[in-house]
Amino acid sequence: MCRKRLLLIPLLLIVWLTSCKVSYAIHEDVRSAPLEIIYYSTSTMTPTAVPTPEPTPTPVTVHLTATLWEEPPLVPILMYHRFIPQAGEYPTPYKIYLSEFDEHLAALYDAGFSLVSLSDWLEGTIHIPEGRRPLIITIDDLFYADQISLDENGQPASYSGVGRLWQFYQEHPDFNFHAALFYNFGDKSFANRYANGSFSVEDGWRKRRAETIAWCIEHGAIPMNHFYSHPYLDKLSPAEIQWELEENDRALREALALVEKEALADVLPNILALPYVVWPATETGKQVLYDYVSPEGAPVTAILEGDYADNAKLSPSPYSPNFNPWHLPRINATWDAIYKILEMSEDTPRASQCDLGNVNVDPSLYANHVMNAILARVDDGRCPQGLYIVGELAFQADENGIVQLSP
Repeated sequence: MCRKRLLLIPLLLIVWLTSCKVSYAIHEDVRSAPLEIIYYSTSTMTPTAVPTPEPTPTPVTVHLTATLWEEPPLVPILMYHRFIPQAGEYPTPYKIYLSEFDEHLAALYDAGFSLVSLSDWLEGTIHIPEGRRPLIITIDDLFYADQISLDENGQPASYSGVGRLWQFYQEHPDFNFHAALFYNFGDKSFANRYANGSFSVEDGWRKRRAETIAWCIEHGAIPMNHFYSHPYLDKLSPAEIQWELEENDRALREALALVEKEALADVLPNILALPYVVWPATETGKQVLYDYVSPEGAPVTAILEGDYADNAKLSPSPYSPNFNPWHLPRINATWDAIYKILEMSEDTPRASQCDLGNVNVDPSLYANHVMNAILARVDDGRCPQGLYIVGELAFQADENGIVQLSP
């Protein structure tokens, strides 16, 4: 009896071990892939895969430098009109010699000014080189050839105002190249021939004008609406004001279509300048301006006025409680205005910079990462309090902490 029990125990042990057997298999065709272990149950022999853990992604970072304004930025907005290529024509407050324009640019550059686009200023993305002061140049009553012409090589001609601005920028890259061109298409043709200091209109002028407009948009001299026939708005009905805006926009887009550049209209801002600095006579007429929408669906973002040197005002940025986009002040660009701006230059803050180091660019947390980087620099004393602009983001850092201002 005892012997039978001794024989039975090993037999039971063998049966138990066989029923609980676990085997391991490695797929020969995936030797280069991460090892995958598959467990087989002897009861069903159905493979159950154990997923390989996903590797933790390495954070993507970019080195950022913020434009820093220790004081709220202010900007003079200059208003030019026409340019005289050479001596022989008498200058006026609205028409200056090109040589005089050169002198304006040199004086402003030497005082530390650099150009910022009107659109960027209104959006608050105010970036200029460190140590420079912001400046905006506008030109009214486009398109005359003395304002912008292209030479035989398709480059801005030196006998035009925008051409001189482009040339100055080539010589002084830190001055930047931006201009707001307030156009009205209903009362002028475009001179497409220049000889011996004078312009004339010849066949093909519409296409030449269209090529010139396209060059401007592609390089940062941006057309904006100045009403089709440059009317006195206080003499028009609301319906007539609406037509002036729509017809001017339609004419510009028709010109771009002439050179197959219609898509350039998609990037145009909707900003208005008042002809003769005259508002509509009625509240209903004014409301037409506030409510106007461009053909691309962009609402009006600002309305520009104008004044002379005696009443010269600097425009605050959108981050100021005094900012009013419906009454942006401009200064008619005479020598008196230039002298006035130079006198006010010490009241015009300079841009500085803050090195934020490497910042994680995860889109869902990017603004928070930038904010934390700014706060760290302010807390450790490497950068001061102030307005920080990084790309299109803006933050205010002060003794109370940091807040995001835009977008």
